[in-house]
Amino acid sequence: MRNYTEITERLKRLNVSIELIGTAHSYPIHQIRLASSADTPRHILITGGMHGDEPAGVEAVLQFLERNNSTLLKEFSFLVIPCINPYGYVHNTRETLGDIDINRAFETGDIAEVAIIKKALGQNQFSLAIDFHEDYDATGFYLYEGKRDEKYIGPDLATAAKTIGPMDPDDPGEDAPDLAEGVYKVATSWGTQGLTPYLLHFHSEHVIISETPTVWQLEQRAALHLTILDTALKIISEST
Repeated sequence: MRNYTEITERLKRLNVSIELIGTAHSYPIHQIRLASSADTPRHILITGGMHGDEPAGVEAVLQFLERNNSTLLKEFSFLVIPCINPYGYVHNTRETLGDIDINRAFETGDIAEVAIIKKALGQNQFSLAIDFHEDYDATGFYLYEGKRDEKYIGPDLATAAKTIGPMDPDDPGEDAPDLAEGVYKVATSWGTQGLTPYLLHFHSEHVIISETPTVWQLEQRAALHLTILDTALKIISEST
């Protein structure tokens, strides 16, 4: 079993305001807001820990919060949820209590974690939402992208990510059309059951799922997530 207190202790050491947004199965779920100095900032959502046996996403979110983001905050504001599924994280399981995959449950209203996230999102709209995941079967990275205007940046993200590690050679399937090698479109067939398609439909004009292979070391996986995030923000910044 992992120690969830280590996450909360790292959050407490940050010089930021931490908001308790709910409790699921006795575990607190937190969010952090990083405010921009811009008059009209672009709003970014960063999430990790959807699946409890994918710790690299949580680590990447914590490293993002622990680093100096002052340059980014001149243009962007951030809503950050480090660990959506603390029960799964502690017990090293994909699912939450009751063997429920939260990432297949956003069309329901009776799952504690889903209700907490939906309430936290409120009426917020984001320029980009990125969800950090990992894949036990993969040998390299890949990513999914959804964009309402269909001006995809995934191929550029993949190019940047190759500086961290190789791309996975296998297609993950799941009816996700290819946008480029290792880059797949968030499929309409997914509906809104998963967090990312739910966000694309209701809360964000642009979504990304970053997938790293569990066979890599934790630091390499976290570095890849942050490279994809930083590259996406750089492209967004340069697009106007």
